[in-house]
Amino acid sequence: MDVKIGVSRENLLLETMEEQEKSSRLILVAVDESEESMNALHWALNNLFKPPDRIILVHAQRSPISPFATGSPGFMVPFDVLKMLENDMKKSVQKILAKASEICRAKNVTPETEAHIGDAREVICNAAKKYNPDMLVLGSHEYGAFTRVLIGSVSDYCVHHVQCPVIVVKPKKDQAH
Repeated sequence: MDVKIGVSRENLLLETMEEQEKSSRLILVAVDESEESMNALHWALNNLFKPPDRIILVHAQRSPISPFATGSPGFMVPFDVLKMLENDMKKSVQKILAKASEICRAKNVTPETEAHIGDAREVICNAAKKYNPDMLVLGSHEYGAFTRVLIGSVSDYCVHHVQCPVIVVKPKKDQAH
């Protein structure tokens, strides 16, 4: 009876990758142009991230034009102005994601990035639904009660609408509004 027992190098590598994937976490970090969101990213990298974890940076860009400006009977935005606004928006998104990615690379982390046009609350919640992360990290602007009533709180909305744990990083005391 001739029995061979062994593991091929390919199978061992595949098993190791599967084990890593099972032991790694997915951390979703919401970023925008604010210092608070970059502080939240720093906090996540310093306090949560451990290789082989993955980080996805998600950015929500507000539309530069109200829906009424493009088709209202008395007001039309010229195409070249729309194109200019679109280019400015793309540059803004690239700048924000480049800054956040650089913060990650300084810690030897290569993030995945994505950006969507829309309300930050919806964009972040949709990303959480899409990726099913182990946790969501976002910064808090620490607005007062009156401002929160007027514009709403992205972090409060996300805490109540995503299915994963949410970590809201408050600004440092010298940065609070």
